Amino acid sequence: MDAGDVGRLLFGRPSRLRLALWIYQHAGPRFFQSEPPKTVIAQSATGVELGRLVDLGMLTEYREPANRRVYYERTRSPLWSIIAAAAKVVDPVDK
Repeated sequence: MDAGDVGRLLFGRPSRLRLALWIYQHAGPRFFQSEPPKTVIAQSATGVELGRLVDLGMLTEYREPANRRVYYERTRSPLWSIIAAAAKVVDPVDK
């Protein structure tokens, strides 16, 4: 199953599931906003979709005054179990 097709049909947009899968499979505890590859999500949509995950309590956002980068850290939200289940049935996303 393609993550884009499942993402569009189940989550409203293909990029929502792709982004969540990328975060779930990401090796580091923290990542910055421009880090997800273009094959996962368009850079112009990244901030909005990451904001949705912050609103859901799945991510914490960090803004450092001296640095323009916005960092995110995955939380222990039980909602990640939905993404873990999706990762078992859809094709892997680019890392």
